[in-house]
Amino acid sequence: MGLRLVLAGVVSALVQACTEDPVVVPERDSAPLASAPVRAVDPAERGRLLARARLAEEAEARVRAEAEATARQQAERDAFEQAYPLHGVAFHFLAPIKREPSNTASSIGYLRRGATFRASARVEGRGCERGWHKLPGDGYVCRGEGVTIGVLPQTFSPSPVPPSLEDALPYPYAYNARASTPQFFRIPTPAEESQASALFARLAAQRTAAAAALADGGVPDASVAEDTADVEAPPPPGQTAETTTEAEDEDGLPDFLRMEMQRGFYVSVDGSEDSDDGRSFLRTVRGAYVPASSLTPNDPPTHRGVALGGSWNLPVGFVFRNGAHRLSRDPVSSELVDQGAIPQHTSFAVSERFVRGSLAYLVADDGWIIRETAARVARLVERPREVPEGAKWIHIDLSDQVLVAYDGATPVFTTTVSTGREGHATPTGVFRIQSKHVSTTMDDLAAGDEAYSIEDVPWTMYFQGNYALHGAFWHNQFGRVRSHGCVNLAPADARYLFGFATPTLPQSWHGVFATPRNAGTYVVIVP
Repeated sequence: MGLRLVLAGVVSALVQACTEDPVVVPERDSAPLASAPVRAVDPAERGRLLARARLAEEAEARVRAEAEATARQQAERDAFEQAYPLHGVAFHFLAPIKREPSNTASSIGYLRRGATFRASARVEGRGCERGWHKLPGDGYVCRGEGVTIGVLPQTFSPSPVPPSLEDALPYPYAYNARASTPQFFRIPTPAEESQASALFARLAAQRTAAAAALADGGVPDASVAEDTADVEAPPPPGQTAETTTEAEDEDGLPDFLRMEMQRGFYVSVDGSEDSDDGRSFLRTVRGAYVPASSLTPNDPPTHRGVALGGSWNLPVGFVFRNGAHRLSRDPVSSELVDQGAIPQHTSFAVSERFVRGSLAYLVADDGWIIRETAARVARLVERPREVPEGAKWIHIDLSDQVLVAYDGATPVFTTTVSTGREGHATPTGVFRIQSKHVSTTMDDLAAGDEAYSIEDVPWTMYFQGNYALHGAFWHNQFGRVRSHGCVNLAPADARYLFGFATPTLPQSWHGVFATPRNAGTYVVIVP
């Protein structure tokens, strides 16, 4: 109302200022009045008044738009509250989300322990004694099967810290720097720690004896069992997610001991706790305990790719070699002059390529020069015919170790990657992302000297079998082959692509499987 009054006043003033022949009505029986002089219209004043009128109109339009937006948001909140009036929390490590309210329906995602969510009132379904509830994202959970649901916000203890979805890494991580480090289900007593150390020493001796027998051409003793641990693989599409609350005992391990960690294993860290006698332990996101003295905090790589657009267009180069030098061209002699080292992973827009003698060089858009062999270059490529026009797709070049993400025909992001080394080749072809996971553990404990275990590998997107794009916080050699077949990305780059690609991960879900209604982004891998 206030703005309308201001606007009316401005218009009235403008009319008065612009009237050239004002009408004067004489009073009855009064003497005739002399003609009043016509007031000249000041163009500057007229302009000021018109500007004030326009500003008042714009302000009123803004207020009206804000009120409408507020009303829409409130209507959306009211509709959400009506559709999902209940609150839930997951208490299983992985709680499945079904495509339909039926125990025989396929899983389309899962929740992690501690995840809080909203849920609908009970809906009709099959195979769930306490009833099915719909979640935002068009999935269903069975009350009591890994989740609890009520009218008020639900809690579960102990719950790990929720993943940080806005940071480059969802959790902090730590590196195991010692051989045969014990991982416990709970804080052990001093006697249990000693028992674990003695057991691992005996197992190490048995493994050494078995290896020696094989080296001598003999046959290892069948009683020497290789130590293995449960592998947490993300449930494949169409299968039920893991819902056990406690890990099963390892063969030959006491019930307080979860596993033997080798040097180079990584854990995701939930917090720290001290025993009553002052011994320090780190608690993992999975709920296990590891002696703090055995773990070193991880220092993740800071490499980031390039968001394309504006001044950044393909081709884009990335310095991947340590010790590469920046060069300049002498304006008189044209000789190349060394300008010192350039940091690894420096990115630059490529403006020119030239050859001098037997060596090729790249010129950055601001003029500096680098040997071509010190850089990886991402270039524009045509959309394969298998990818529909207008679709999102991710192109990975194994020869150049580079990735470019496309939205239709437009490249939107590029970075370097690390793909499978010799003997662990990354598959080539056209694929689609089958599932996405905020994090999932990857390990191979039966690989002898190459055994590995990395808890909660971040921003994992499977595209064929066990092959995935994912963040790699344990190395900084992007631009070089290195992996066991997956496509390694710097954590910040992996997080960007996780948000770019489909299937879309609904709020509170930890993992999602592609469906016809929520299909996966295309992944194109070329030799």
